This record gives sequence, structure tokens and C-alpha cells, in this order.
Amino acid sequence: MEEYYDKETLNKVQKAQAEILKDVLDLCERYKIDTFPIFGSMLGVVRHQGFIPWDDDIDIGMFREDFVRFEKAAKKELSEKYEFLTCETNSNYACTVTHFQKKGTKFISWDEKDCNYSRGIFIDIFIYDHLADGYLARKYQYAVTWFLGRLLYLSGDATPFIPYKGAKKRLVEFICHTVRVGLRILHITPIKIYRKFQKVSQRYNHKQTEYCAPFDATMPWASAMKKSDAYPMEKRDFMDFYVHIPRNADQILTRIFGDYMKLPPEDKRVNHRPYLIEFGEEE
Repeated sequence: MEEYYDKETLNKVQKAQAEILKDVLDLCERYKIDTFPIFGSMLGVVRHQGFIPWDDDIDIGMFREDFVRFEKAAKKELSEKYEFLTCETNSNYACTVTHFQKKGTKFISWDEKDCNYSRGIFIDIFIYDHLADGYLARKYQYAVTWFLGRLLYLSGDATPFIPYKGAKKRLVEFICHTVRVGLRILHITPIKIYRKFQKVSQRYNHKQTEYCAPFDATMPWASAMKKSDAYPMEKRDFMDFYVHIPRNADQILTRIFGDYMKLPPEDKRVNHRPYLIEFGEEE
């Protein structure tokens, strides 16, 4: 594993993120809002009863109607301590994922060090929208949101992480640079792409289709599910508190990770590449 952190700093980051999650869960419990760990965070709950040891973020999911209620409640009760980071709250932020971050902190990766916004210590919120029922409509919705998500990233200033070497890496870098230049020439801003992404993601919400999916995820199809498959959710330990996970967690984790109880090789145990971390008043 490439060491991006010393053990003490990683533990401190995990503790800070866990405190954010506790505050989110407390708010959700009081307002009867459902939220659940997903992706690596769900895997951490099942396999480690907490964080994956080398992980440095928390991903939670919410169905759209629950997120609308959560956003309103959080702005009312937690705004002194936390803030949302989206394209709507900061026009320089070029990412589909909603960050819920602690004010007065910083968590900036090498990819984002030249960006004109400051990301704090955060948890990611992935919002489940309704997925088209028809096969072709579903494929189209996946393809368009995937394309818009990557286009949005290139419309910003973050440096794309390209996991290739040699000529292949240079080719991808050239394509990314060309797309970036084109977006600037055409005056296509992050907020324009983000709003188009939101429109396509939420296209079927009024129809209440059978499946929901988090279109801001890397592989939304792997986490798509029926609400009826998620409930009743199961109570599980997470460090010194507890969370709820969908009852079909095994199915979701198998689609994403395969044999998820098996530890990956050390060179695959990756996390963010921290450039600057500030813990705020608690440092």
C-alpha cells in the first residue's frame, strides 16, 4: 500500500469523520430520516465494524425524499457547525457528489490543491433517485449521467487522477486537456453541467419506478435497489456507536466488491492523497 498518511493522522481523520456521522445520525433519528452507509463504508461496517483500516472517508446514502428533508433540517439545526458543498453552494466545485463538511477544517487532496474552493473534513452523501423501468431508458440514464459527471469534473480545476502509464497515460491526459479547453471556449460552466446532471438523474422521480440508484456514484448500477429490498434495515455496530444498513447489503457488496470479506492485496488498499489537512479548533 502506498502510504499517504502516518497512522496517527489517519486515525485522527477517521475520528473527526465519525463525529460528523454521529451528528448526522442524531439529526436523522430525531427527524425520522433514513440514511445508511454505502460502498466502502458499508463494507467497513460488515467486515470491520467500523472503518476499513486504511480508509479515510465515509459514504452514506439517502433516498431523494429523505435527503430533501435532511437538507432542510441540517440547515436549520447544524448550520453553525456544518455546511453543504455542491455546485449550487460553490460555483467552483465541479463534482456531482454532495459533501457535508465541518466548518473551520480543511481536507484538500493533491488532485484539488489548485482548485478555487476549500473542502473541509467531510462525509459524502449519495442520493438515490428513481431509475427508469425500461431497459433502453435505463441504459440511457446511466450513460448520460456517467458522461455528465465526468464532463463536470473536467469543467473544474481539479487534476484528474489517471491510473495509467506511458503512452496510454499521455493520450488520456491529452484528451482531458482538449475537453477542458473546449469547455472554456464554449463557456460551459460547472453549474450548467451540474443542473443538467440533476435533471437527468431525477427524470423519473415523479413516476415512482421500481428501482432507485445513486447516479453520482462511480458504478450506480451496482448499488441500484428496490426500496422493498432495503427495508427493514439492520442495526450494526460502527466503532462505538451503531448505524443501519439495508437488509440486502450482502447483495450490494457482492456486486461491487465480489468476495468482499477477503482483504485486497496491499497495493490495492488506497485512499485519498492528502495535500493539506487542518482539524480546526480541536487541533
